[in-house]
Amino acid sequence: MSVVDSYVSDARISYLRQTGHGVSQARNQGIAAGTNPYIAFLDGDDYWYDEHLIEFVRASEAEPDGVIYWTAADCIIELTFPKSGEKHSTHRIANHIVNYSAFHPLERLNAIRLSPLMTSQVVIPRADYESLKFGFDTELCLGEDQDLWLRLLALRNKGIQIPAVTGNHRAHEDQTTQGGSQLGGTDTDRLERLQQSRERFSSRHGYMWSGDGIVKEGSDIL
Repeated sequence: MSVVDSYVSDARISYLRQTGHGVSQARNQGIAAGTNPYIAFLDGDDYWYDEHLIEFVRASEAEPDGVIYWTAADCIIELTFPKSGEKHSTHRIANHIVNYSAFHPLERLNAIRLSPLMTSQVVIPRADYESLKFGFDTELCLGEDQDLWLRLLALRNKGIQIPAVTGNHRAHEDQTTQGGSQLGGTDTDRLERLQQSRERFSSRHGYMWSGDGIVKEGSDIL
């Protein structure tokens, strides 16, 4: 709390305690408390570099009709070998779609379906978000961010990829996409909730969200 206390005296910062549960509810609550024309996201295990928001300002001024903007991130992947228990980490650049700007608009949409965008690297216009029937789906415990990006792109297929690395993302075994402890409950509970989320996502978008991308199951988008 001492870290929070050092910031809340700044009039530009509002500190909110979550009134419900889950990441979707928390994001919806935070967005509802704001008024600025753009919404930026930062998950607790990620961080932005100093130039992160500057890049978005430049991009939105150059292309103000975008419905979603994103940058790339340094991604640190933490691995544990099952037999030895040894922990290792590796690095890659994530959240960048190669040759995205050269794609046909429909190819761009499919590329985003195949390469889900990291929430912490995304900025969206508030007006577009508020035009949706609802924000982040609180019934999804997996793919709730990808679900929102796709519903935004259905409004206007105008995704803007910014060619810059402006953040750091840590991939680890406790993450929701890995069925980790962030979901809470027993292993059986987590598996059931993940399967329910996959089915809900599939019924809305026509393909199965796996966490790492898609499962080609009755889908004609590829």
